[in-house]
Amino acid sequence: MELFYTLTSPYSRKILLVLDHLKLTDQVTLTFLHPFEDQSGRLTEANPLGKIPTLVLGRGYTVYDSPVIADALFQMAETPELSFEEHLKQQKMQALADGIMDAAVLAQQEKCRDAAQQSPMWLERWEAAILRSLQEFEHNMIHDAGDWHIGSMSMACALDYIRFRHPDLNWMTDHPLTYKWYQTVQKMDIMIKTDPRQT
Repeated sequence: MELFYTLTSPYSRKILLVLDHLKLTDQVTLTFLHPFEDQSGRLTEANPLGKIPTLVLGRGYTVYDSPVIADALFQMAETPELSFEEHLKQQKMQALADGIMDAAVLAQQEKCRDAAQQSPMWLERWEAAILRSLQEFEHNMIHDAGDWHIGSMSMACALDYIRFRHPDLNWMTDHPLTYKWYQTVQKMDIMIKTDPRQT
């Protein structure tokens, strides 16, 4: 298997965490590739969306995007089947975290535009979505994040991406339980190893 990834993508980082958790890292060739610098065309050949992460399985079969890749990896690892309720809890947390990533990535892309072209309305809208989502996690989900699963992995990546790309967004004061949880998971070896600040 081959994984196209980049550390600055929180979605890619999530898959690196999944591989580590399932002890599948040694079975995957990790190909660092920025999607805008795909000179060989291998990424777009594997994924017509040209997005990272993309997982290439045997015989050229490809899987994208990150929730589908994660699900495929858990299936390959033959992990114990979850109850319906537990499965939904983990998937809902993943969806919330991915939504936070979506808003944070879009806000980062907006900030990279010339100041005169930036839209304050969209920046405010994405920031509000992030803060509402963190409020949901703080009040209704954090008690389900004690174990290391697809939902908590996704949330760890989402929170650190905010700290990485949007350090001026002060979410810690109003979400103390989330911040305490974040500080704990950031000390994990795999989080340190995949820190995007290394790039």
